[in-house]
Amino acid sequence: MKRIALVIGVVSALLALPAQRAAAADEWTETRSTHFTIWSNAGDGQTRDLLWQLEQIRFAVKTLWPWTLELTKPMLVLGVKDEESMRMLAPRYWEQKGGVRPVSVWVTGLDQHYMVIRADLRTEDNAVSNPYRSAYFAYVNLILSSSFGRELPLWFSRGLAGVQSNTIVRGNQILLGPPIASHLERLQSDARLKLKELITVTRSSREYTQEQGQIRFDAQAWALVHFLMFGQNAARRKSISTFASLLDKGTDPEAAFVEAFGAVEKLEPDFAAYINRSIYSFQQFDIDKATKREQFTTRKIFPAQAAAGLASFHVAMGRSAEARTLIDKARKEEPNSPDAYAAEAQLLLRDSKSAEAAAAFMKAADLGSTNARVYYRAARSMWSSPRTEETTLQKMDKYLVRATELDATYPEAFAELGDVRSALKQSPDDVIPLLGKAVKLDPFDPWIRLTVARAFWRLGKYEEARNVARVALALSGDDDRAKADAERLLATIPEKK
Repeated sequence: MKRIALVIGVVSALLALPAQRAAAADEWTETRSTHFTIWSNAGDGQTRDLLWQLEQIRFAVKTLWPWTLELTKPMLVLGVKDEESMRMLAPRYWEQKGGVRPVSVWVTGLDQHYMVIRADLRTEDNAVSNPYRSAYFAYVNLILSSSFGRELPLWFSRGLAGVQSNTIVRGNQILLGPPIASHLERLQSDARLKLKELITVTRSSREYTQEQGQIRFDAQAWALVHFLMFGQNAARRKSISTFASLLDKGTDPEAAFVEAFGAVEKLEPDFAAYINRSIYSFQQFDIDKATKREQFTTRKIFPAQAAAGLASFHVAMGRSAEARTLIDKARKEEPNSPDAYAAEAQLLLRDSKSAEAAAAFMKAADLGSTNARVYYRAARSMWSSPRTEETTLQKMDKYLVRATELDATYPEAFAELGDVRSALKQSPDDVIPLLGKAVKLDPFDPWIRLTVARAFWRLGKYEEARNVARVALALSGDDDRAKADAERLLATIPEKK
């Protein structure tokens, strides 16, 4: 299973002010724990509470499912202090008349995931519903999908994420898996799929794509995983890890289900009875007492960095106008802001202006950016056809070394550095360890394997190159571009030196 590094930041905005004024007026702080980094203007107390909650949610996932791993792609959590602040970061929800007013939002950008959470919400002492359920669902679903080298069965990924999403930290206790009222109502009012049908639903299935289909499916997937976790005194809970292990080994999902849980037909009566019950169990265990709020460290974030960070988020949300305004604001605060150039590069890429984006990434790198992905993007943009000059390769090497210094868990940077050094004709002893580290950090990414295969080819290790390219092809799944590149590479690499 795949190892992933996790970095989380939290950013918030001022009440009902234009975006550029919000970034300038707020006082920003960065607060760090062992696994998360938060930027916040919500006040030190709320920020530490939110950070502590995130650590406890992660602890709950790790405690129950030790085979889940961390994230390689960084995650930036934008924490807002109230509804108006949420509206500033996600205005489209307020532009729709009568639309949902979310307390959390999730979106994926060029090089990182973003999660927006209101920091001002509190769970009542007797509540069994987590107000951040949608955010935690996305977080757990991302961890699950990142922990395997293949697409997971839809019932498993969404069902397990659904159960874990309703995790509540209360005092010294973590409540994991209290029943979700809306799912129970849906199960009682709607016809449900038979178990054999439920476990074969895919993203393209009519049962998932039709009107209200996803809502109905999520309720039934939640019920199935809840049944497997808590039904009959949790007798089948260990079998969930068995099922995960079988999937990781490449076993067909339906065969893995039968091997882990038994014949589907025999489970159907127990599952039906579980859905129709009126009382549901859930798990309660102690919090991670080693994680304490007072251990977190804090520093001030300057206005230019805050504005540029918000701009990158707006790029991911498809809000180009807001992004441009904030980039200009960051430049006004700091004319040579590397963060502003990095945000502009992302905006230019979104607008398909690759040459201008490359120049902006290189400018950000040359100005001393502290973002590892800036140096990686700058280096990647410098490859030329049919041959990259040695002086250019040397500059790429410098960029990529800096990327690995800033993030020692960045697999793409290690793979690219190995490829550049193979093009510089450096010794295999200097290249191959970099390629091995890249694969170890992320064994399931076909693009990393393709980079490694090209490096082996340049080293004259043709058989190794072909073997790695074959693995890339197998890992491509439904990524048509990766599959086409792997097939092209396999057709091009010579059989012998």
